[in-house]
Amino acid sequence: MQTFIHFNLVDVEAKRYVENCYMTVDGGLIQAVGPMAELKEPHLRGAAGIVPLEDAGILAPESLNWETSGMFALRGLQHLHQHLKSGVTFVRDMNGRKLGEVDLKNALKQGIHIGPHYQIARQCLCMTGGHGCNTGRECDGPVDCMKAAREQIKGGADFVKIMATGGVNSDTRPEFSQLNLEEMTAAVNEAHRAGKKTATHAHGKAGIKTAVLAGIDSVEHGSYIDDECIDLMLERGTFYCPTLSTHYFSEKFGVAAGIAPWKVEKGRRAMEAQHIGLAKAWKAGIPITIGTDAGTPYNPHWGTYMEFVLFVEDMGFDPMDTLVAGTLTSAKACGVEDWTGSIKVGKHADFIVLKENPVQNIRTLGEVQQVYLGGKFVLLPENDKNSYI
Repeated sequence: MQTFIHFNLVDVEAKRYVENCYMTVDGGLIQAVGPMAELKEPHLRGAAGIVPLEDAGILAPESLNWETSGMFALRGLQHLHQHLKSGVTFVRDMNGRKLGEVDLKNALKQGIHIGPHYQIARQCLCMTGGHGCNTGRECDGPVDCMKAAREQIKGGADFVKIMATGGVNSDTRPEFSQLNLEEMTAAVNEAHRAGKKTATHAHGKAGIKTAVLAGIDSVEHGSYIDDECIDLMLERGTFYCPTLSTHYFSEKFGVAAGIAPWKVEKGRRAMEAQHIGLAKAWKAGIPITIGTDAGTPYNPHWGTYMEFVLFVEDMGFDPMDTLVAGTLTSAKACGVEDWTGSIKVGKHADFIVLKENPVQNIRTLGEVQQVYLGGKFVLLPENDKNSYI
């Protein structure tokens, strides 16, 4: 058993910042948490099992075709280490590469390597020639889409990812729909029948509506989301993960950094529309989550904090509400809120230690001091991290 003392806590359940707290962890789970005044024996500081975090702030957890599957798995392990070291203790992988992510997930589960909690979709489901066809499972017609979903679940997918529209980083149009309502409904129903969540890549408003009507659980990107989309998502409780980072980095580095001009232009148009729609969705009360689409041009796996920064500094969203979006709401979108996403008795003791109060300075998320999984301090090797953000 361990007891952590003298830290300030971002309580995303109650949306409050609590000073001078303690937390007791046993078997990797939180047994008690609260103000130091409630700790029966505070004089134990320095004794075995007592970990002083002196005035620190802690926060609940906040995702190349020629290579072999083994190389993909090794590269994936490096990326997961980058996520974990940057404070991300739960990662949702939205599309695999040569199934290397399946072996990686199993290696983490078996304790062969350390990494964040890890959910995988295996291959995304896309129409023939559609966005994601270079790595995804191409499927056409309801029966084939149902079978494709079954294949992913059989192969170990934790959720099913479906492509509703074209994209920015392929020679497709992000505004245009791809898989239709019957095809998406077949895939979604099959996933839900197996108790799995679903997510969709969807930029254009028509594709967003199609996915929501098909019963999708979360919309990723949603660049051209409009009032009708928002009403449908509110009605059905659909989560929205805007991934602002992918457009931000494309615009920031642009053609000068080697990004194709047509990609930069498509990303710029999508970003401009997204800022308008996201503001409406936030105000309307859509459950919004934090995700980055890491791996797109100049969008690093250690840069999740930048998504929080963009929410606060670019969109003007409340810092505490943004922290809730990246922790508890994100856990709900993944169906894991019962055991992670906040500091609460009975949940996994996964947390990070920061220099400052992130409610007052959201950029302190980019300077994580310590990371704990199951109450154990995570010690990882130095990663190559270019400070270009």
